[in-house]
Amino acid sequence: MARPMRPGDPGASRGFTYLALLWWVAISGVMLAALGTQWKQEAMRQREAELVFRGGQIQAALAAYQANTPAGQPNLPLSLTDLLDDQRQDPAKRHLRRAWADPVTRRPWGLLRTQDGRIRGVYSESGRAPLTAPEGVQTYREWLFEVAEIAPAPAEAASSAGPAAQPSAGGPFSASPGAGLGSQAAAR
Repeated sequence: MARPMRPGDPGASRGFTYLALLWWVAISGVMLAALGTQWKQEAMRQREAELVFRGGQIQAALAAYQANTPAGQPNLPLSLTDLLDDQRQDPAKRHLRRAWADPVTRRPWGLLRTQDGRIRGVYSESGRAPLTAPEGVQTYREWLFEVAEIAPAPAEAASSAGPAAQPSAGGPFSASPGAGLGSQAAAR
């Protein structure tokens, strides 16, 4: 027959220790799950802040490209690499430090193009909902970083006016290169 356990026996505390260990593992699991959720949300916040920074930089570079267009030249680039090394005039200009990828998808940006195929803006191709966004933006795909299209100066105006007709480093976008940051457009 089994001997009854007494409070002083070493075997009596084994069940309590095991139960305490199970509770500790369960509580630790819940806390780690909550911490993981916080880390994920913080990482998303950082990616979103990077999206705003990179999108704003590309938008400002497109505006600078437009503002520094010599007469008779197209005023929007065909690719984002054209913003890195603008060879339309001498000396070449760098409107963008580097061709960043979309921080949300970690892939190339979605490009907003004009009718003739030139880039007028960028957007993230992610369909996820942003944590904070401009009013009316439901997904990252709707958060656009674009410039308004301006007709390029005709070539004959440059030839008749001479070198003074070329735009200066200032221009229509020099006062607020980030104007329209995160703006929306119905058509892409």
